[in-house]
Amino acid sequence: MNPFQPSPEACHCCGATPTTPLFIHTICYRTINRRFCTNCVLKQQQGTFCPICFELFDDSFIPNLHLMCIRCPSIAHRSCVLPSSTPDFAFLCPPCADPNFSYFKIDRRTIDFHANKVLAAAAQISANTLTRAATAIRLDAERRAMIAVGARKRAVEALELFADLVAKEQEAASISSEQEDNSGTQNSESESSD
Repeated sequence: MNPFQPSPEACHCCGATPTTPLFIHTICYRTINRRFCTNCVLKQQQGTFCPICFELFDDSFIPNLHLMCIRCPSIAHRSCVLPSSTPDFAFLCPPCADPNFSYFKIDRRTIDFHANKVLAAAAQISANTLTRAATAIRLDAERRAMIAVGARKRAVEALELFADLVAKEQEAASISSEQEDNSGTQNSESESSD
């Protein structure tokens, strides 16, 4: 598929059909790759980025520098929330404050600075989910490879044991046939001497 052609797939969440491939992202969700528009990526990944400046959070979370929305798991930098606009305990993120809110509104002719930040945040979230999925798949493949190596080793040992048993059985059979031949020869010699 040509990356510069519009993707034929629609968003799995809202059903929006993209007009350009830049606005649909692949997200790995419970080991399944799904396609989401920028707005749905950000709505589903609340708490992983600041809904005001769109900076993604890393693993180090410092509670006194962040505010959590009182309605959803969205977290904002304290410095991004205007101090005079809301007290600490009553922070509402933009989607909760406005039911018609959309993270990604653009004029189809240009992408402004805000839309660029939103698009970059959604793309980074997408890349992070795919990286985590690739790491999980690699670890699973390594685990399965170790299991296969152990199974192969046990199979080789079982084949060697089987080959030893067959060899011992053949040896026992040849010894018993020699003994029968020898006893048959002795019986025929004793009959001929009588």
